[in-house]
Amino acid sequence: MTKRIVMLLTLAGLAFTACQNNKKPDNENALKDAVNTTDTVLNTADIAFTLAKNYFVNNTVTKLEHPRIETQEQFNEIFGMAAHMGNDGKPTVIDFSKQNVLAVVLPETDRETKIYPVSLQRDENGEILLTYGVKVGEKQTHTTRPNLAVIIAKSEKGNVRLNEIKLLK
Repeated sequence: MTKRIVMLLTLAGLAFTACQNNKKPDNENALKDAVNTTDTVLNTADIAFTLAKNYFVNNTVTKLEHPRIETQEQFNEIFGMAAHMGNDGKPTVIDFSKQNVLAVVLPETDRETKIYPVSLQRDENGEILLTYGVKVGEKQTHTTRPNLAVIIAKSEKGNVRLNEIKLLK
């Protein structure tokens, strides 16, 4: 009887562990490693940023004229809050008296699309370069507007350039 219970528990344990799939593609893990657990990054050019989470792009937005957003009014024209239940359900708080937002908004798509920040650097001309990766996945039954918003200190001045890196599936 004891042997049967041990065998049954062993088989049940193996069945549970065999059904787990926690492996992510290597390129996705590499990009996520660029953002530490606090979502604040200090890159080689010493420009720190924080990811703005739980926002969506308003349907009225077709294209961003400039990636830098300097006021709450500008931000509200582009983004809406996407709060949800859970620990990380509240949108990131942005204080426009001390912070600006750099935003990337891609065209509407029916493919699963993720945007990852890779780096935020200041070049030799004093321009800010936001490099981000785009990973396009499977076709979906709905459309989305992929976006990325990073929060920087208002003191970070300079023209903003965007650099997109396409990632394979």
